[in-house]
Amino acid sequence: MVIPCRDLARQRAFYERILEGAQTEARAGWTRFDLGQVSIALRARGDALFPREGLPGVMLAFRLDSRDEVERWHRRLLMAQVAVLDPPSRLPSGEFALHAADPEGNVLCLFAA
Repeated sequence: MVIPCRDLARQRAFYERILEGAQTEARAGWTRFDLGQVSIALRARGDALFPREGLPGVMLAFRLDSRDEVERWHRRLLMAQVAVLDPPSRLPSGEFALHAADPEGNVLCLFAA
């Protein structure tokens, strides 16, 4: 997954904090975090793929193993002073989820069956 960023340094600091240093590679204009079989890449805006203008508007959804794990992440995000948009609650689909925002307004959804 690639997230275009207006402020790459701020985004990198945010993801380093909540992912506990999962960063694997950084170069001028981008940083990559490996999370098992998924990688999140932060890429600076300002080229043909991600022009400077525009809103990021992405949602990253991560399935967790249990409701308890969702609750643990909720506490962790609160301790890291991350903006929690919706605290853990049951969705109409029956899943248990929480939603938080990164510094540029992208939404992180953590959910469990």
